Amino acid sequence: DSVLTKLLKNALGGNSKTIMIAALSPADINYEETLGTLRFADRAKSIKTTAIINESPTEKLIRELREENERLLKQLQAGGGGVVAIQQPGDENVSAAEKERLKQEFEQQRQEEIERTKREMEEMEKNWQQRLQETQQQYAEQQKQTGGGGAQAA
Repeated sequence: DSVLTKLLKNALGGNSKTIMIAALSPADINYEETLGTLRFADRAKSIKTTAIINESPTEKLIRELREENERLLKQLQAGGGGVVAIQQPGDENVSAAEKERLKQEFEQQRQEEIERTKREMEEMEKNWQQRLQETQQQYAEQQKQTGGGGAQAA
């Protein structure tokens, strides 16, 4: 609750690493000040923070979609990646051709999912580019208004 704690609040409790150096004096005149500094350093040492990544929700979604895309592509390249056949009662009667057809259908669905994810990522990036262009246009209009809106004769 000290003034120093209030001044250092963002550094001590924020999303960063903080190093503190306590300056002490060996002189007996400064005993009280040294003792206060040591007490503050001890209290500050007990502060624990957890750093988090600063990213917007859309950036997080784009990152997660890219990771999912990479994971799915690696599975496909690994030879069907992760297709697990679970033996159900009555599966003995399913022919090899039927199993192959089901496997191809599954691969096609997974490929469509990858393509859909790629399209979503491209759409999100396009949205960002459109927002950037709109912001630049608005900024240019504001500059024209402030630059051209100086002293005008009535």
